[in-house]
Amino acid sequence: MREPPQPARKEASRTRNQEKGEGGLRVETSLGSLSSSAGAAAGDDSRIEKKMRMSTPNERAENEYRRALGLVNQGRVQEGMAVLRGALREDPGHAGSRLALFGLLVEQQRLEEAEALLQEALARNSSQPQLASRLARLQLERGDVRGAEDTLNKAAGAAAGNAEYRAFHAAVLQRLTLHREAVAEYQAALRLSPQAGVWWMGLGISLEADGKQAEAKDAFQRARATGTLSAELNAFVDQKLKRLQ
Repeated sequence: MREPPQPARKEASRTRNQEKGEGGLRVETSLGSLSSSAGAAAGDDSRIEKKMRMSTPNERAENEYRRALGLVNQGRVQEGMAVLRGALREDPGHAGSRLALFGLLVEQQRLEEAEALLQEALARNSSQPQLASRLARLQLERGDVRGAEDTLNKAAGAAAGNAEYRAFHAAVLQRLTLHREAVAEYQAALRLSPQAGVWWMGLGISLEADGKQAEAKDAFQRARATGTLSAELNAFVDQKLKRLQ
């Protein structure tokens, strides 16, 4: 077989040399560069897609909530409050932001704004015991006992297993002289937490008001037996027991 002409041999050698760098290292081909660029682009697309997937209203609100807490901890309270309002615009149902803003408003004695903030949330969903109990306390402070009971009643279904909530509801019912309803709520609370002396005392008060003297006496005795009452409340219970002899 004849050898190829010399120029062709030199051209082949030059092509092989172009594929190598200095020191004999192979240089990346055009196809490899394209593959690498495509991989980088795919990675960028993946990161963007992931970011979009994670950026839900709730996640944006959560990020703003955390940023607001940081600002408040730095003493930048007004800035923090503005960020909390922004978080609620992102997700009105973000409970952490609403409760944090509520607490700051109460600290500043901006009670009407604080009340409106909770009313807004409960108008969307009344079955939020944590918000309902806070709103009811504000309503009680300004003398709106009926409004407080209405607020608590609307969230009662979601608080069936919450002893504190049911005892609070019982106390409000008692203030409205709705003693039979108060008895039912106190009894429910005590089934969940039987060592609460103050609740036994409250039960005794409503039982006595409802004309159930023997049951009232038993409730007052149970209150005394818990050993959890203050000296002042023990004296009150002792007076009740003497009266019911």
